[in-house]
Amino acid sequence: GEYFEKVRTLFRTYSKIFVVNVDNVASSQMHQIRASLRGQAVVLMGKNTMVRKAMREVVAENTKLEAIVPWIYGNIGLVFTN
Repeated sequence: GEYFEKVRTLFRTYSKIFVVNVDNVASSQMHQIRASLRGQAVVLMGKNTMVRKAMREVVAENTKLEAIVPWIYGNIGLVFTN
């Protein structure tokens, strides 16, 4: 669906990805973070199982991305930037 396509596009578009733990981060704070990063980075939040599923295709294209998979657990977000 649309979510999977968005996730795949993010992985293909940005050269740098980092995993952030969002335990104890209020949604209002996440909103401020997203707003401050606008134009420079994209913050992806979502169900980890869906993110992993969407990643399968891009990992096949770029095996370096495999290194991120073990870190996709718990309450995390992915930040995409160049």
